[in-house]
Parts: sequence; C-alpha cells; structure tokens
Amino acid sequence: MFKDRQGFMQGINMYVPGMQWSSSLNMNEGSVFSLGRPLAAGGPQSISIPANASGYLADPIVFTDSPYGRNITVAVTLALTGSTLVRVFGEDYLGQPLMEDFVVAGATGKKPFYRILGARGAPGHTTAVATVTVARGPNLGLPFKAAIEWAKEANAHIDFAFAKWVAPDLSDPATAVSGDPRGQYIPTAAPDGVKEYIVSLRADSSVNANNNGGLHGIRQYAI
Repeated sequence: MFKDRQGFMQGINMYVPGMQWSSSLNMNEGSVFSLGRPLAAGGPQSISIPANASGYLADPIVFTDSPYGRNITVAVTLALTGSTLVRVFGEDYLGQPLMEDFVVAGATGKKPFYRILGARGAPGHTTAVATVTVARGPNLGLPFKAAIEWAKEANAHIDFAFAKWVAPDLSDPATAVSGDPRGQYIPTAAPDGVKEYIVSLRADSSVNANNNGGLHGIRQYAI
C-alpha cells in the first residue's frame, strides 16, 4: 500500500499539468492508498471578513488528518450585507491555489481543501465585519484523478452497492462552483479519527482536446 509523499514543502505548488505517470502508481493494476484516519465532519472555525476585503486567518486551518484534503461546509454567523456569496480560498494537498464560492446562507462544498487561508464576500459587501464558519465535510479527497475499484473502512471491505464515489469533474477551465478534478470518496461509516480508509484506485492519466487534465486533474480554480 502506498502512503504517497508525506513531505510536501509548504508554499510550493506541486501540481503537474497533464501529468502522465507517477512512481506511486502500479503499471497494470489498481494502486492502493490510505486516505488516513480523518476526524469527524464538523469542528467549525470562524473567519472574520471586513467590508469589501478578504479576511485572512492568522493560523491557517490545515486538515492534516486527511492527507489529500476533504470538502468543507460553510455557515454564516454574521450576515454579509450586500453580498451574494462567500468565497473561501486556500490550497489543495499539492499546494495548488483553490477557491470555492458558497451561497450566503451557507452550504456544503465540493472541492478538496487541504489548507484554508481565509474568505471574502462578493463586491458590494457592506457589513463592517461579517463572520462565517468553515468545517470539515464528509467527503475525502483522492491523490490522483481516478476511479475507485474497492474500498476498506476499519479493515472491512465495503460493498460498493453502498459505498459512494464522486467522479472527477472534467470541467475545463474549472470554476468557483465546479467539483473536485480528481474525484472523492464518501465514507459509508462516518469518520471519527480512528477508522482508516483505504482505497484501490485505477488512475486516469487522460487529457482533453486542449491537453489539460492528466493524473492531477484539471487545474483548480483560483484568481
């Protein structure tokens, strides 16, 4: 089983456009990866957003329990008057800049955040200091664009009639509301920080007509 590259250098974007191969993958069979022992979904943390500006966290939120990131949920605790959305920004597990938009009422996201740096409202936000909370979502990110052949949770094989896989979003270019370009695993049994989730991946190195994609998927949305 591969425990893929644990020593990522902070501040370096390790995304490879059109990536075709990795030493972490088997040539002719599925490649087995641990998705870690992720903590339970939830654990909201607050971000303060000044009017018409970005609110940066003094200490970024880092999902070290989920080696390839996970989706997030957003809730608004002090309304963003005049704003139509909340934009959360951060990085995926590769250090790739990442942004996702949420409705002002809050919602569950689709993108694989590993590190959250802050948030902002849409232009026109007039509240002096609005507040949102971000929390861990239930889905687990994958190291490569791939299909899942089988999964184990707490060392028990999962019947794929019940397990759920979110296919990679091939939208090119990615947008602030598109999905995970590598795909995600939705655990059958909720994470609790104890259970380990293991998947066998059939990686997909294909690129589209513009030669975008590859093993790392379409480049994440960020401006």
